[in-house]
Amino acid sequence: MKLRSRAFATATALAIAATCFTAAASPASAAPKVSFGSGGKASDGSRNVNVAIDGSVAGRGFWNADPGSTNGWPDGDTLYVIDSRSDGYAISADIVHAHNTPSYSRTASTSGRKAPVTVKRGGNLAEGRKLQLRVCVTQGSRNVACSPYYSAHA
Repeated sequence: MKLRSRAFATATALAIAATCFTAAASPASAAPKVSFGSGGKASDGSRNVNVAIDGSVAGRGFWNADPGSTNGWPDGDTLYVIDSRSDGYAISADIVHAHNTPSYSRTASTSGRKAPVTVKRGGNLAEGRKLQLRVCVTQGSRNVACSPYYSAHA
């Protein structure tokens, strides 16, 4: 009888412990579905990359090659990043020299800022310099997803 009571008590304690661990465990959050799209490089070298998270527009990264372009952005040789929604994710973009050219990079990020927000980083570059634009969705210091590199130029 004592053995049966002890076995029952042990089984009960294990069941309670398992329930406590299950209840304490935080549910795994599903990774967001991130997609990127670009309509192509403009004749002046500008490039726009749109970002969607879970099917909804979340922001974009944009390289504006020339000031006063017909795209409506005033500053040339400028990287713009737009985060259009407050969802816990940030948008960042890098513009780098294309393969086999001198080292250069410029980064802009909306991390730490309240959306909707636009961040820009600019500075003159030699005309015609071949560049590549990549846009990422970040959360904290982690890249959630990044686009491929898209061609652009100064």
